[in-house]
Amino acid sequence: MSSISKKIVFVAIIGLIILVILLNYVSSEFFSLKYWNPVKRVYLKNTLVKAEEVNTAEKIERGLAGRASLDEGRGMLFSMPKDDFQRFWMKGMQFSLDIIWIENGRVIGCEGRISPDDQRIFTSPEKASLVLEVNAGFCEQYNVQLNDSVSVQ
Repeated sequence: MSSISKKIVFVAIIGLIILVILLNYVSSEFFSLKYWNPVKRVYLKNTLVKAEEVNTAEKIERGLAGRASLDEGRGMLFSMPKDDFQRFWMKGMQFSLDIIWIENGRVIGCEGRISPDDQRIFTSPEKASLVLEVNAGFCEQYNVQLNDSVSVQ
């Protein structure tokens, strides 16, 4: 292999590495390439959660079911089609969650440390237009309280 060919191969490999890093960043910050969901920045008080947003009936029903885990600082934001009492279950879940009910930019409730084996249906305490699922213990760790401010960007 000539010197020029070696340089071309080297530059191509470096280019591929940079492309993979860039795609990983884009996936992490703006869009979930694996699940095709946009990533929103959800701020609860001053705590950032990078949450995949779902808003279709199919994606809302599936939620996080079937996934092995959720990375730290990540979540799923359900933009509900109707501002109503929302009902969630743990069907198909493989890890524990906290569910945060949100309406008009405020926390209206938090169900903490729900086991994947829990068979109950969880209902929002009031009408909610957004629901955020995060790793179990999040509400306790960040002292999430009723009426805490929430913004989505």
